[in-house]
Amino acid sequence: MEFNTAFGFVPIDKRRTISKPRKSGITMVSDYQLGLASLSDLIEVAGHYIDLFKIATGTSRLFEKTHLQAKIEMLRANDIRPFLGGQFQEYVLHTMGVDAMPRHLSEAQALGFDIIEVSDNMVQLGQGLRQQLCDMVRDQGMNPVGEIGDKRESSSIMSIIDEVNEVLEMGAEFALIEAAELMHGGVPNEELILAIQQNVDITRCIFELATPRVGSTTVQIYAGKKFLVKTFGPDVNLGNVTPDVVIETETTRLGLGSAGPLDFLEER
Repeated sequence: MEFNTAFGFVPIDKRRTISKPRKSGITMVSDYQLGLASLSDLIEVAGHYIDLFKIATGTSRLFEKTHLQAKIEMLRANDIRPFLGGQFQEYVLHTMGVDAMPRHLSEAQALGFDIIEVSDNMVQLGQGLRQQLCDMVRDQGMNPVGEIGDKRESSSIMSIIDEVNEVLEMGAEFALIEAAELMHGGVPNEELILAIQQNVDITRCIFELATPRVGSTTVQIYAGKKFLVKTFGPDVNLGNVTPDVVIETETTRLGLGSAGPLDFLEER
């Protein structure tokens, strides 16, 4: 369906990828409990700007199965890829072991998930296990995304860069970089972000935005988002966008928001 916005004569930044499916400028929304009516409203208003929809942590275990199926069907019908949060896989590994993963991933595939996050927030993964999990995801016809970084302790810059490159070499579609690593003391971790820019394929990285769950305020979250757009441009891949700020995030990408045009943003 053709997407026609109002005020079509007003130019927008030509670096921004407008048409879906996008290969860059990905917006990944992270959600805990939107109902079907709320999701329908979100898609009506902002679906054109959403590429991935992460059903966060292990919340998928708590929903009525028919509800979860309907939610995933709605996403797929609107060219939004359903994404299974990584801490659910960690829970399965911790409580049931790796032998349970084929059954777990088979159900994820049957439900309609397209992307499976392989993370180690709580359960540590050696390289062999991470590779095994990525292979298992692909064997089930889905796409692995590897999360990099630690929510509790800061990692060294080189260890993050090395891990990003390792995960991408394992065949992960994207490396998802932990928000807690990207923000230190409420301000963007400029040294890490610039090192990533220089040493990895950023088109295959998704930069998580901070959340209140890791101690960030709304002002700090917005500052981190502005810095990422300033550094990488409007087609930076952003993750953990909450459902209430999808349009606001797009205005930041394009200079249509409160920070003003990007040349203003770049001077700040």
